[in-house]
Amino acid sequence: MDKKCMRVLKKLYLHTNGDYDRAREVMIYQTDTLTPAEQELLAAQGWVANDLELIHHDNIIQQLIAFQQNERLSWSTITQAFIAGVGGSYPRGISTLASYHMMTHSQAHAYEETEQFLACRVCGFSHSDESWKNLSSIRYALHQGYDYSGSSVGAYADLTEFVTLLEQGPIKATSEDISTFNQLLYMLDQADAEESPGKFEKRLTAEKLVKGHAGIRRSILQALSRVGVLPNQVLSLSTDHWTNNEHILNGELQLNNTKGRSDMQMPWAGWQGKLGVDWDKAHKLFGHVIQVKD
Repeated sequence: MDKKCMRVLKKLYLHTNGDYDRAREVMIYQTDTLTPAEQELLAAQGWVANDLELIHHDNIIQQLIAFQQNERLSWSTITQAFIAGVGGSYPRGISTLASYHMMTHSQAHAYEETEQFLACRVCGFSHSDESWKNLSSIRYALHQGYDYSGSSVGAYADLTEFVTLLEQGPIKATSEDISTFNQLLYMLDQADAEESPGKFEKRLTAEKLVKGHAGIRRSILQALSRVGVLPNQVLSLSTDHWTNNEHILNGELQLNNTKGRSDMQMPWAGWQGKLGVDWDKAHKLFGHVIQVKD
């Protein structure tokens, strides 16, 4: 989405532009508030203003399993899109890294809540997700650069759109994207031993390396943590295996920086400067673009 389209989407998904459908308990956004030119612009992009779907845990998992056979999706395609997200040329690509990781490890399983959280112990599907969802509003957030990797619903909303976007061809990271990505990795690797996630985020903001809002920076760091490129103090994560959502959530109970705040979450919350970057995992995923530092 270019800036012009994003301005139209911002207008469309204003809370004040939505009507709450009490029967389905979901927000529906009004397109008649857009000018004819704005409506035509979104139509040209194939954008559906209100993609409403009744969500069920088992159906979501089945859909993610089916995506495992989609030939358009691969680690190469996903990492290119992610790097373009880090660099700023394609913020929509940020969410795909964790979504694809979840999809590749999806297996049929029954919904079973964790002991301490109202969510599926395996995939993070929330008890409140068993309802109608407006997938379009989630996808708007993805285009802004936000990450929805904590739930199978987010991965589903992400990949169902992303595969259609790939019909126009794979996303290619620019040289500027690649440079920014490498600078970010080395910045993380050279952090002071006791630097916390919060302090690093403040430093990253001050450096003005990653374009956009604070949510973009947090989403990038969370995504890299989900696949183990950024290690954490609690458990080992990797693209080679799946770690149940229950273990990740329980990890938050062991950390001081997650108590009393909902914004700092595992696994990024478990990083410390002394952990740096897991270069083996970074090279496995991004070796084709990682540059040797002078």
